[in-house]
Amino acid sequence: MNLFDRHRPDHVHLGARASRRAIPALALAGALLSLPLCPAPAQIAVVGNTVEEHTAAPGESYDGTILIRNLSNQSQPVRIYQTDYTFSSDGTSHFDSTGSIKRSNAKWIAVSTTALVVPAGSDVPVAYAVKVPPADTMRGTYWSVVMVEGATDAPPSVNATSQVGLGVVVRYAVQVATHIESSGSRKINFTNQHVETERDSTQSLKLAIENVGERAYRPLVWVEVYDDKGTLRASAKQQRGLIYPGSSAKQKFSLGALEAGNYKAIVFADVGSDEVVAAQYKLRF
Repeated sequence: MNLFDRHRPDHVHLGARASRRAIPALALAGALLSLPLCPAPAQIAVVGNTVEEHTAAPGESYDGTILIRNLSNQSQPVRIYQTDYTFSSDGTSHFDSTGSIKRSNAKWIAVSTTALVVPAGSDVPVAYAVKVPPADTMRGTYWSVVMVEGATDAPPSVNATSQVGLGVVVRYAVQVATHIESSGSRKINFTNQHVETERDSTQSLKLAIENVGERAYRPLVWVEVYDDKGTLRASAKQQRGLIYPGSSAKQKFSLGALEAGNYKAIVFADVGSDEVVAAQYKLRF
């Protein structure tokens, strides 16, 4: 049985800076009705990075392009709209109406069209323009998403018993993030720490990384595990995707097979500022 001896983390500040890595594309598949569906191939795709980051000063403007590809041999209608976006370490994501979160930049963004038809096997660019308000009180990162939604990939099928029509819709959420120059604090919290024994009898340390600052960042996180003699017994490192203020993400460190005993784990996070934050925990297996 695994026991996790929790105590208040010791936050240590060390000089370092994190590297940067692009977050992978986010594709969201949904049913027209909340009923199980067989997987179906997508007919459209967003080409390239679906996290668009820009640094701008208050009052400045910038623009960008979303490239939509038709993967089928038929013309495909596409709908384009905007939402806000938040996510949590419990696995939930929310795409609420624009302006529903304090740091939404959706009102700053003008998309060139809300609907188009992409010819078979073709790419069509969709332009957007961002006008940052001139207010000098803004700090950190503001963001929202442009949703690219394809048509149903087949006419709705009808179940003879229930008479319910089903279909599949494919959506891509293109995140548009605006960093206000170099402003905004970079702060992080570690929460929900616990250890688990995997099916193969190896150990894992799991926790949540929460951005409690004003600026979005891609934290570089790592753990070092020492036994009661001070010998390093396990270590692991991972670069995370972009975490927005008020959002959190799960983190799992695979520690391998550790013998029964007492251990000290030190979790580090480099959020791209001049300091690295660390928290120390006692583990007992």
